[in-house]
Amino acid sequence: MSKQLTKLPSTIWILSAGLLCVGAGQSVVFITIPPLARDLGLSEIQIGSIFASSALAWMLLSPFWGKLSDRIGRKKVVIIGLIGFAISLILFSLTISLGEKGILHGSLMFALLIAARLINGMFGSATRPSSGAWIADITNPEDRSRAFARLDSGFSMGRILGPALAGFLLLISYTAPFYLFAFMAFVVIVLVIKQKAYKGSKLLAKDHVFIKTYDPRVWPFLVVSAAFGVCNASLVQTSSFYFQDVIVPGSDNYIAMASAGFMLSALGILTGQLIIADRLQTSPGSLIKTGTLFLCFSLLAIALSSSLLEIYISLFLYGMGAGMLGPGISSSLSLSVGRENQGAASGFLGMVIPIGHVISPIIAMPLYTISPKAPYLLGTAVMVLAVIFVNVNSRHKWIKRKGYRDIVPPKTIEESLDIG
Repeated sequence: MSKQLTKLPSTIWILSAGLLCVGAGQSVVFITIPPLARDLGLSEIQIGSIFASSALAWMLLSPFWGKLSDRIGRKKVVIIGLIGFAISLILFSLTISLGEKGILHGSLMFALLIAARLINGMFGSATRPSSGAWIADITNPEDRSRAFARLDSGFSMGRILGPALAGFLLLISYTAPFYLFAFMAFVVIVLVIKQKAYKGSKLLAKDHVFIKTYDPRVWPFLVVSAAFGVCNASLVQTSSFYFQDVIVPGSDNYIAMASAGFMLSALGILTGQLIIADRLQTSPGSLIKTGTLFLCFSLLAIALSSSLLEIYISLFLYGMGAGMLGPGISSSLSLSVGRENQGAASGFLGMVIPIGHVISPIIAMPLYTISPKAPYLLGTAVMVLAVIFVNVNSRHKWIKRKGYRDIVPPKTIEESLDIG
């Protein structure tokens, strides 16, 4: 029988709501912009450049924002991130509106769309690292994986609600969803301002040396996260083609069927986060070990699927694996680096997550042209290596035996907070 659940700070749900806005806004951009931009005369290369610019900026700036939150406090950096995200959506929406009216076109419209996405990558990337560090500040080690599961569930829920709400709002206009999620972000900003701020990050010495990516307390978790990022990006970028070519060949509704698969995957993620990680209070080491196993077998099952039932079950199990691995990695890294480097560590995670979207087009798409099953078989092999790695690496072993209990003293929330 699991022990009684500890009540976690309500701040976690507010930060989760911020990530919900980000997840919803991002999913709507990914769904609506490609066909709309094509209608406005942009090429596929230009459309790809719009997304790549944001991913690259996100990857480069995440560590900076995480370290900055260690210097000036979490609240300020969270607010910067949400403001940047909201402004990027508004600018994106205005540019699309002017393009539809024929006021903007060609190179100028393309440049403004790039600028909007760059703002998202440069400033919106501040939200997740600072939120993750804030979570670490206000929770005890034993509750860390539960807290991160709740935080990341906001982004997962946004991936579900974003397309659902957009389906109705797009009947009004193409820009209505962007304005809604920008408004929601400003509401969350007001709630964040009212929260108590952690005081420890302001006590760092000016000559404090931040932890590095190659530190043995850091890189073992980044490696597993990057491996999952490559597998996930490959799945996202090829799955619609897989439905069309393998699962329901000749069907005109393959996009709707693929969308249903993504919904099931997202529900699986929430199951892994809110039930297995949160309600069952699964330890960080167990989350990583079980999550990698689920991902390994589910990717193999996707490669072997030939019917809707088979691939839907496989995608749900894949989501469960992802839902366990995410909070497992986040909480393990948090517990591994110590209190003074929470922002920096969270920023490193934000850096490696987009790597998959940079590498996958170079690997996954050429493999798919050889065989539709090839990207998922490669993903299976990658996750097999991840399973082996987490079982032999010394830092992962340290997490599994809960070595952090010896170096991270329990603290009460009152000891960690300061009004401001």
